[in-house]
Amino acid sequence: MPGQDVRIDQAREVPAGPQASPPNAPPGPRASLPAHCRVDGVLEPRTGRNGKPYAIGFSIALPVNWNGRFFYQANGGSDGVIWPALGSQPGPQPSVALQQGFAVVSSDAGHTGQSNLAFGIDFQARLDYGYQAVAKLTPMAKALIATAYGKGPDRSYIGGCSNAGRHTFVAMTRMPDEYD
Repeated sequence: MPGQDVRIDQAREVPAGPQASPPNAPPGPRASLPAHCRVDGVLEPRTGRNGKPYAIGFSIALPVNWNGRFFYQANGGSDGVIWPALGSQPGPQPSVALQQGFAVVSSDAGHTGQSNLAFGIDFQARLDYGYQAVAKLTPMAKALIATAYGKGPDRSYIGGCSNAGRHTFVAMTRMPDEYD
């Protein structure tokens, strides 16, 4: 990931099995996940103008049986949380992308605290939330995928609803060559 300030905090093997139940998730059956490597880290850690720490936090799931495709799991709401990189938001619905062999990335869009909009005081945090987190994470994730598998993705997708739909629309208009 040349030219980017990336810190990998953890990389670990996750065996195949049922999806863990995230906090505050509705009750119900959990999807079965394939074996994968989970990489957690941050991109561009810094101290904001308000003296608070900022970084674009991410989690990427690299399945053992990769299908050659990449999925950017955009977040809903005001972001601020790194949901498990499954290809869908937590809950009883299937984690389609990871189950189908996609490499999946999830992000907090550059700030922490899902309902804490105080990040807006910091100009760079607003830019990251608005569009730069996706623009910065996409090439980093693709480079990490290429390092892990010896080649980059054949196809790349981004999706979600609510604010994630906004992230998707912004990516389509600002980065049309990055996603199929």
